[in-house]
Amino acid sequence: MKLPADLQFLTTIPHSPNFLHSSFSSLDYMARRRTTQILDSLHLVNTAQILKESIRVLLIHPTHFNSISIFLFSPLPISLFISHFLIHHFPTILPSTLKITDELLGQFYLFLPLPKLLSETIVHIIICFPSSITFSLLGRAATAQAVSDIYNGINLNRRRILSRSLLAWVKLLHTSFWEFLIVLSLFAGFVVVLAILPKILYACGISSTALGFWGVLCVLEVPFCVAFAHIVVVGNLARVLSVLEGESGGFDSLMKGKRLLEGRRQVAFSMALLSNVGFRVVECLFEFRVCKGNSPWEAPILVSMYSAVLVWDAVVTVVFYYACTLGGLESF
Repeated sequence: MKLPADLQFLTTIPHSPNFLHSSFSSLDYMARRRTTQILDSLHLVNTAQILKESIRVLLIHPTHFNSISIFLFSPLPISLFISHFLIHHFPTILPSTLKITDELLGQFYLFLPLPKLLSETIVHIIICFPSSITFSLLGRAATAQAVSDIYNGINLNRRRILSRSLLAWVKLLHTSFWEFLIVLSLFAGFVVVLAILPKILYACGISSTALGFWGVLCVLEVPFCVAFAHIVVVGNLARVLSVLEGESGGFDSLMKGKRLLEGRRQVAFSMALLSNVGFRVVECLFEFRVCKGNSPWEAPILVSMYSAVLVWDAVVTVVFYYACTLGGLESF
């Protein structure tokens, strides 16, 4: 029986098993390499394109990223929400830390509610510290490894990702330690200037102590916030470098991240702002819905939401790293 003209090409195809096996192998190879070549053809020049690419990466293997969110990132929001709960329902926790902040700020606690704010921050840091240096760092390492495997066309394996994350944990801890020292130096300098400069202005007869305090605070707050945001963005990028580049780690990763960020700060700050808005929204929901006793059953939902934002922030940072290293982002 003669085949129709549009099906004549089928007679030219060999029917041997070896040929079919090699054909399917070629198709599988092409499918695995497709993801590897995506960033080569993309030019991620703005925040919207990086966010779009991050969504695409998350949707490739949502189950793996959901596992990272549940098992590695969730202890951090649980610790954070426990600290919020303790502060609201056990007010006797704050007096001891209030004494410390009063001694640090001296008479300036009369002008602002800074002692209470700093006391709450100290409680949050103490309770969240164990999970932030263990599970949170492992979650960022696992996310970076997963995104790297996706871009390299490697099938994701949970056991392999976890073992590589454990190996990278020491470098991440070293990098986070240097970031903490820099942030601590920034806060210490801010507090010292805020404590000394108003007294100098008062001694020179320029202004009263209270007016000098408010004036110095208004002048310093914008540079301080910009510097703090810059340190956080560089720290996130340095953690990705510590995981994906074997020779990087510690202070060297921070310096390399700073160089990598040059000319791309606008995009990095925009992404960091979006992530922080997500974090604050979930925290505010916890404050109003759970801490006040209205809907305690919503706590697990809010923990999963906060963990999802942590995964999102980690994925965006890794995509931003690849865009920078491949030259996709143009300088502004």
